[in-house]
Amino acid sequence: MRVLTIFLGLINSMLAGLLITFLISSVDFSISAVWWSLTRILLAFFIILVGILSWTSMIVPIQPVLLALGSMYLVGIGPATIVWAFHKASLTGHMEYYMLLYGASLFVQGCSLLLGRSEEQETVSAV
Repeated sequence: MRVLTIFLGLINSMLAGLLITFLISSVDFSISAVWWSLTRILLAFFIILVGILSWTSMIVPIQPVLLALGSMYLVGIGPATIVWAFHKASLTGHMEYYMLLYGASLFVQGCSLLLGRSEEQETVSAV
């Protein structure tokens, strides 16, 4: 689980950074409401933050509550991204398949971070 968490943390953080760059440089940023643009940028920033937390948790101990909140955030935002992609496809008529894959990747990263930490705790308590 650790390898999967580290790999998906790297990939998802990089994609969130690309999404922030795309959001800031696109025409949609100036057209859409300010609160919507800031919400999307903050969501991507928190994805990067959880990726950094998952990386550093493999090196130094981090509070389990913080990791659980981060993993639950990813588990929630993954399906929300998939639903948003379907909603946008119903409005515009074209599907953004990369967002479906990204949402699934966020969900898997959140699950692997959450389950990886629980496996470690079972191993430590068994010893």
